[in-house]
Amino acid sequence: MILQEFFALCRYFQELSSNRGERTSKGADLDQTANFAKMPATPTDCEKVLKRNEEIVKHYNFSSGWTNVRVLGVGGFGKVFLLRNKRSKTRIACKVVLSQPLERGYSSEEIIHIQMTHANVLRLFCWEQKGNMLCLNLEYCSRGNLQSSLSDLNEEEVESYFKQLLDGVAYIHSRGVVHRDLKPENLLLTKDKVLKISDFGLADLFITDDGEEVLVTGMVGTKSYMAPEVLRYKGKRYLGPPVDLWACGIILFNLMTTTKPWSRADPDDENYNITTSKRAYTLKA
Repeated sequence: MILQEFFALCRYFQELSSNRGERTSKGADLDQTANFAKMPATPTDCEKVLKRNEEIVKHYNFSSGWTNVRVLGVGGFGKVFLLRNKRSKTRIACKVVLSQPLERGYSSEEIIHIQMTHANVLRLFCWEQKGNMLCLNLEYCSRGNLQSSLSDLNEEEVESYFKQLLDGVAYIHSRGVVHRDLKPENLLLTKDKVLKISDFGLADLFITDDGEEVLVTGMVGTKSYMAPEVLRYKGKRYLGPPVDLWACGIILFNLMTTTKPWSRADPDDENYNITTSKRAYTLKA
């Protein structure tokens, strides 16, 4: 039953992407989508958020008084450190990446992320450019990422985390942003079991200032969570939101079974081929 529901969900995502693609040429005839995306990321919005964060930045005094406790994670982007304030004992996560200021535009990670203010999106307090290093000061989640908890989840927790994921994704899309790298490793958990979507390094805007939906580009993300249109990318643009919805379907399967349904959504992958051809619901081990 679980597998059947998952496969039905995957096919629904495919149909959604296909149907929306038929209606999209240059972003026209998408009034419904444009209406819910009320405020895409812009320089003005970013400045407003930074202004609201001034008191927080002053309170934490991010530039001094912090001790490096340990490394929380390492990836192709750089490193994430756990920092503790010597006076208040407050803890934050500091993501350090190599980045030249002139390389970044208004669709860059920090500009997009700073504007996300939702219970299920990791909070970015502020950032600082130090030479060729970009330091992002982030909310710290003591339970780590969802991937490390997969084998310990009960049915109630699975339902709760998946609902929180959908709430967070709906909010991100309402801001005119597509994440493009949703996976358990990028979903963090607080001590109170609140799920937080993190890592906007591959995020992009799909709504313009005029409320027009545009296509996004690039074969980016993690292959086992990529939608078919992203894997088949050969310079052809694609719709943004269905890519995140597809990843949510894979994550749901992950939560329910602790495994992935296939290595990639490609006909050459036997498990994927079985699913999309509507043959027996039996995956190869």
